[in-house]
Amino acid sequence: MNKHILLVMKWLNDKDSVSKEELARNSLEAWDYAADAACCDVASAAATTAAVYAAADWAACASRWVDEYFKITSEYRNEYLKELER
Repeated sequence: MNKHILLVMKWLNDKDSVSKEELARNSLEAWDYAADAACCDVASAAATTAAVYAAADWAACASRWVDEYFKITSEYRNEYLKELER
């Protein structure tokens, strides 16, 4: 489970549930993660981009990249949604 995507999904679900500071930190961590993961990994790029768009308050773009992440990784969105319900 990608913690960066999970935080973006949490923010998309409820904009008040994640602070601007958390979004900014998530964005920086996602960039670091993508760099450590050889940067060519498309799933990492999607996670990073989603975090950056969320930090910039571009919900539609962030949502699009979250969708792209799930297409690329074949992970199950429902598992993330269940995690958010906890």
